[in-house]
Amino acid sequence: MRGVHPDAGGSRFPLAARALRGAMRAAARPRLPVVPGASAVQPAARSTARAPRNWALYLFLILLPLQNITAGYLPNIGGGFNFLNVMFLISLFTAMAQGGRLAPNEPVNTWTAVYAIYMTLSLLIGFHFVQDPANHFNQLKDHMVGLFVVYVVQMSVRDWNGVRLVVLATLVPLPYIAKVVWNQHRSVASTHYTDDLRISGTFALLGANEFAAFCVTVAVVLFAVLLACRLSRKWKIVLLGGIGCMVLGVLYAYSRTAYISLIMGMVVVIMVWRGRLKLILPLCLAVAVAPAVLPKSVVERFDSTTVEEGKRDESTELRIEYWKIAWANFVRNPVVGTGYHTFHHREINPYGRDTHNLYIRMLSEGGVFGAIALLGILLAVLRTAMREVREARTGTWRYALALGMMGAWVAMVIANLFGDRFTYYPVIAYFWAYVGLVAKARHLPPEDPAR
Repeated sequence: MRGVHPDAGGSRFPLAARALRGAMRAAARPRLPVVPGASAVQPAARSTARAPRNWALYLFLILLPLQNITAGYLPNIGGGFNFLNVMFLISLFTAMAQGGRLAPNEPVNTWTAVYAIYMTLSLLIGFHFVQDPANHFNQLKDHMVGLFVVYVVQMSVRDWNGVRLVVLATLVPLPYIAKVVWNQHRSVASTHYTDDLRISGTFALLGANEFAAFCVTVAVVLFAVLLACRLSRKWKIVLLGGIGCMVLGVLYAYSRTAYISLIMGMVVVIMVWRGRLKLILPLCLAVAVAPAVLPKSVVERFDSTTVEEGKRDESTELRIEYWKIAWANFVRNPVVGTGYHTFHHREINPYGRDTHNLYIRMLSEGGVFGAIALLGILLAVLRTAMREVREARTGTWRYALALGMMGAWVAMVIANLFGDRFTYYPVIAYFWAYVGLVAKARHLPPEDPAR
C-alpha cells in the first residue's frame, strides 16, 4: 500500500534499507585518518577548520609592544585606562563568548590566580604604609593585564592553526620594531660606548632595559621553534627574520643584563634540545667569531659588566644600596611586607627609586607570603615546560614551544635579578602568551604530520 513506511527489514524499499544498514555499519567502524590529497574530509577536520578565531586577541598582541603608537597616536580614554586595556577586555569577552575554556588541571592556572589574589591583598596593605598610593591601582591593573594574557590565549586556542596564529601575531610587529631601533641607533651612533647610545625602541614609556628584556624573550622562543620544529621554508624564513629583528634590539639597547640573559636562554635551548650534538661545532665557531663581528661599542658595554668591589659603576653601586634598604624593610615587616608598589615611596626608600631586583622587592613589599606566591608561579611555569619537553614528540610545535619556554624562563629569571621585567605588561605579555600555548598544547588534538 502506498504511503506505508517500510518495516524494520526495509523490504518495501530495499535501496533505502540497504543505505541505512551501510550507514550504521560505517558508524560502527573506527575512523581511519584522512589520506593526504584525498577528497573526503572527516567531520573532525571540518570542525577544526571552523574553529572560531579571536581576531581581537591577535590585534591586541600585535599592538602590545608598539608603545610609541598606542601611547602617542591613539586616544587616551582617561581614568587610568588606555586603548590596550580596552583591547584586552574585548579579547577576553570574545574568548568567553566563543565558549573558550582553560586547559584543565594545569598548575600554571592555579598559581596565576593565587598570585593575582595576593597582589590585590598586598595593594590594600600598602595603603597603611604610604601617604599617596593613588597610582597603585593602575599599576596593579596593568600588571594583571600582562599576566592574564595566559588565560586569554588558552581560551582562544582550540587547534594547532590557532597556535600558529598566536605565534604569527607576535611576529607581525617585529620588522617595524627593528626599523625603529635602527633609526634611533643611527641618530646616536658612535664608535665607543657612552650612555647616550642606549635606546628603548618602540617602548616609549619604558627604558632600554625593559625593551631589551622583551626582545630576549621573543628571540629565545623563536630560536627554539626554528631549531626544534619541522617547518616549511616560508616559516623558517619568517622566524629567521624575527630572530634577527630581536637580536638587533638587544644589541643596540646596550643592556648588559639582556646580553647575559640572551646568551643563557639560547644555551639552555641548545643543551635541552634532543638534537644538541648537531650544534656543537657551529656554537664553538659563533663564540669565536662574535667578538670580531660585533660593533665595538657593544663589546665595550659587555666588557664593563662586573660586580667586583672597587670596579663597579655608579648604577651597580646604587642598586646594591637599594637592596640593603629593601632587605632591612623585609626584616621589619617579614610576613606581608609593606604592600604592593610601595618600595619607591620615600617613606620606605629615601632614594625614591625601585630596588632593581624583582625578588628582593617582593620580599620587601609582599613579605614571605608574596615570595611564596611569586616562587609558586615561576616554578609552575618551569614544571609545565619541562613536562612538555619530556612528553612531546621531537619536531612538533608542542615540543618546540616548550623548549623555547625553558630558555625564556631562564632568561627572564636572570633579567629580574637586576631589574623589574615582570610587572610591565608590554615586557612580559608575550612571555605569558607563550606560556598559555605551552599549557594548552597537551589538551589539543595530535598534530597532523602532513602539516
